[in-house]
Amino acid sequence: MLTQDLTPFAHSNGGDISSWLANENKSFISSLITLDHRRVPLPRDTDIKVLSIRASDFPADKGVLPSASEQSNICVVKIPDSRHNDMSDYGPEWLKNEINLLVRNHLLEQSCSVHKRA
Repeated sequence: MLTQDLTPFAHSNGGDISSWLANENKSFISSLITLDHRRVPLPRDTDIKVLSIRASDFPADKGVLPSASEQSNICVVKIPDSRHNDMSDYGPEWLKNEINLLVRNHLLEQSCSVHKRA
């Protein structure tokens, strides 16, 4: 028996695979978090809450990110000065802290905006 509150959370190609799964209308996925995935469109299903955290160095393919009219339950946050390959345990502390805050806020259904660094 599967629960209906699974949140796939993955980086790069893992985010593409997670987006692909979420697009398959699986009722057990309630939320999705991706870190700079680039190939598979985010789900536009209004039953799935989406957070896509974007690095600054590579764009996503056309159609991956929603248009302004499709963003009702999708939060796309680009972190200034961040790099795709730094979105890991080996990245700088400031970036890991920003990602953690964004994920925390998403899970607690709070703001999805990026914060200014001191």
